[in-house]
Amino acid sequence: MERLSFWLTRLAVEIFRWMPFWLLYKLSEVLAFVLRRVVSYRRRVAIQNLQRAFPGLSAAEMAVLLRAVYRNLSDIVLETLKSYTLPLTEIQRRSRPVNPEVVNRHLDAGKCVILCGGHYANWEYTGISMPPLFHGTTITVFKPISNRYLNAYVNSSRSRAGMQMISMEETLAAMQRCKRQAIPAVFILLADQSPSNRKGAHWVRFLGQETASLPGVDVLARRMKFPVVFFWVERKRRGFYEVHFADLNDKPENAAEGEITQAFARALENVIRQKPENWLWTHRRWKIEQENSTSRGALDITFPS
Repeated sequence: MERLSFWLTRLAVEIFRWMPFWLLYKLSEVLAFVLRRVVSYRRRVAIQNLQRAFPGLSAAEMAVLLRAVYRNLSDIVLETLKSYTLPLTEIQRRSRPVNPEVVNRHLDAGKCVILCGGHYANWEYTGISMPPLFHGTTITVFKPISNRYLNAYVNSSRSRAGMQMISMEETLAAMQRCKRQAIPAVFILLADQSPSNRKGAHWVRFLGQETASLPGVDVLARRMKFPVVFFWVERKRRGFYEVHFADLNDKPENAAEGEITQAFARALENVIRQKPENWLWTHRRWKIEQENSTSRGALDITFPS
């Protein structure tokens, strides 16, 4: 079954190799409608999330926003399939960095950097195109796909521009190695998903809710003394993006526990509120409700699979 799933995916990728973008986006409109109205893919989750974050929306406003949310989702799915065979130069043309010097000044000072972002707009284009921007090694931490053939194929595509892929379990060891050997490196983490459980979660204020958040960026940054940079992706027009960078905390060793997690939540919320349709609302972001919990410091990190 693993091999069958792999070859079916490869067949889909080959179809998208030859598909022009104008046709891809026509197909995306159909896919968005099917996901939203026919199969109702996580529709209730998306509506509940949007109602919690924007309680003042009218029914008409909710309907408009929901359509845009599913259009964003379908665009990302099809653009990702297209990206596996898209020339690197074309991906870089479609994902333009605005200010990579924010990251490079830390690397030029001999430091490693934790670069954290969210599932906002097209994070796949961004990850593929990033390594040539930086004056150091670029490493993405990922959650392995259960299908080992697909996992190898996807990671090979993501590595085309020099990205190194490491699993979640290897994160701390890789950071320690880079620090010990004085290798300037950028560690990319997507940290906006819900923790798998309450243990070690950081509770922050996010989109008007008390929210259980992954503590990994906060814990690793303070432990390793790596500055933290936030990045976000702005969709300029359909299929074209700009990547922005901003310092989140350049002295993490002086931060209190949870301070960096809250700063990340605040930065991501500011981006989401500008164009909420570009975030992944179909994820069950508030599946964990707050209880009295004193657990601390678990390295529970979720990354793109």
